[in-house]
Amino acid sequence: MAVEVVGRDEELRSLNALLERAPVDALVAAALEGEAGIGKSTLWNAAVDSARERGLRVLSSRPAESERALAYAGLGDLFEGVLGDILPGLTAPRRRALEVALLVEDAAGHSVDPRVLGVAVRSALELLGEEKLVIAVDDLQWLDAATLSALRFALGRLESERAAALLAVRGETPEWLRRAVPEPRLAVVEPDPHTRPAHLLAAPQRRRNLAGVTAEPRAGPLHAVPRCSRSDSAAAARSRTGSLAVLTTASR
Repeated sequence: MAVEVVGRDEELRSLNALLERAPVDALVAAALEGEAGIGKSTLWNAAVDSARERGLRVLSSRPAESERALAYAGLGDLFEGVLGDILPGLTAPRRRALEVALLVEDAAGHSVDPRVLGVAVRSALELLGEEKLVIAVDDLQWLDAATLSALRFALGRLESERAAALLAVRGETPEWLRRAVPEPRLAVVEPDPHTRPAHLLAAPQRRRNLAGVTAEPRAGPLHAVPRCSRSDSAAAARSRTGSLAVLTTASR
């Protein structure tokens, strides 16, 4: 089902501007920040789709709170499907660290050295960064600690690489990211909770019922309330298996 984000034009312009800059000669990043339910995940999804349409390679992870204790779960998401492209280009110690972390090889009683793994992740991103690359993480606050440590190390050392980072986080942009990607290469985007929230509309009814959706001040999409007539409700009930006219999607 084709979808279109409406009501967030300013935020989308900022994200698209970032993608237009990638790849460049230094890492650029966008951080979608703010409280839960204001549409960060909707915008993150739209930016990821836009990156793929532009021909950029996207490494993505969408961690859940329940997975936070699973070491390297996020790293497995990011490198899923690309290990064959990066492992041959790594030195033996870096390759082994990445293989052990991602359960490709048996640890044989040895733990993964965080520094070696951080260097391995940086090297892997450098290899992939020879093309157009976007590192995308939604709900950064739920990323497991082992993955976050490796990612922080790598992003902090990718200043000369052809890559962009797209991160959505509940609350404020972490200080480590501001240090790793200083202004003006970092765009901080906070969806305005006072404006009409982000919506996903099915293509046949794109924008059609937008005027019939309201939200309480600072409520965000989680509290969006559609206004419809009794006949509209009856029609919706008769077509439960059809396309939805309006879907509100919020950050988890």
